[in-house]
Amino acid sequence: MRIRILIVGNKSADAEMLKDRGFAIYTCNENTLYNMLGEIKPDVVFINCDDPQDFSSTKLYNQILDNVQYASYPIMYTLAEDDVYLVNKKRTASKDKRTVITDNIIDGIKMALLPASARKSKKIDIISRNITLPFYANRA
Repeated sequence: MRIRILIVGNKSADAEMLKDRGFAIYTCNENTLYNMLGEIKPDVVFINCDDPQDFSSTKLYNQILDNVQYASYPIMYTLAEDDVYLVNKKRTASKDKRTVITDNIIDGIKMALLPASARKSKKIDIISRNITLPFYANRA
């Protein structure tokens, strides 16, 4: 089963790169996000804003975090284009650290999908190296 990622925003380069890596990619805009969440039930929600100074994407990010209905979705948010990503893991009752900053998309997806038992600080690095993500070569 492929990992489903819902990308909010218009960055087609990131979507194409993730498609080439074998992920199931769905894109939407801010107006259709909640309909897509209910329909697709993605493994990760990736808010990829066009402009880091755009406050509508920040508002959307905070709305998803504050809504209990969407607590089961890990969220990635672009802080700086192609540089820094904020990853909020699936929210549970545990008091473990849920927010992580990473420098690339693939590591962010790995961190978002880590099981709750692996969220202890020293285990994260070891276990994240052992998570295998699908890679399908394009056939000509």
